[in-house]
Amino acid sequence: MYFEFSDYYKRDTTFVLNEDKSDIDISTLKAGQLINISKPLVFNVDRIDSYIDKYDLLPTFNTPLVSVRFKNTFNDLKDDIQFVNTLIIDEKNNQNEDYYFMNILNVLPIMDKNTSVFEIKKYGKAEVLKIKSLYIVGLKGHSIVRMAEHKSYIIVTEDFKKRCERANLKGINFIEEG
Repeated sequence: MYFEFSDYYKRDTTFVLNEDKSDIDISTLKAGQLINISKPLVFNVDRIDSYIDKYDLLPTFNTPLVSVRFKNTFNDLKDDIQFVNTLIIDEKNNQNEDYYFMNILNVLPIMDKNTSVFEIKKYGKAEVLKIKSLYIVGLKGHSIVRMAEHKSYIIVTEDFKKRCERANLKGINFIEEG
C-alpha cells in the first residue's frame, strides 16, 4: 500500500523558498540529488506563528520543511532523504532555524500507466499531467520517492506512514493511492 505524503496546517499559508537568498533554484531541489551548500536554505512566510513548533511538516510548494522530531525519526533513511538546514524569515524579519528541508533523493517513474487514470493537458509547448486515480508499480525498495511523472507528488510506503504515526508527528496527511 502506498500513500501520497502531504501537509496540513492550522491556517492557509505557504513557506516559499527564497531562491535569491538560497543560492539554489527550486528545480535543483526536486532533482533527487544530494545538495552541497554551506548556508541554510532561506524560506519566507507572511508570519511565524506561535504554534509553529506543534507541526512536524510545514506547508510548502513541494519543498518539504520538517521538524527536528521528524528528522530524528527518519535519520536512518540516508539513501532516501537528506536533511538540509533552513532559515525561515517572516515579513517582520522574525526568524526560525528549527526546520530542515527534506531533500528526497529518489525521483522514480512509479506510475502504472495502464491502470492509473490521468490526462495530459497542453498549454502551448508545456504539458501538464493531471492524475485522477493513481496506481503505483512500486518504490523499488525505497521508503519515500518523488514521482518522476509528476514531481510534486511525494509517495511513501505504509511502513513510512506507520513510523510517522508511532512518532506522533503532526501536520502530515496521507492520501491512500491505488
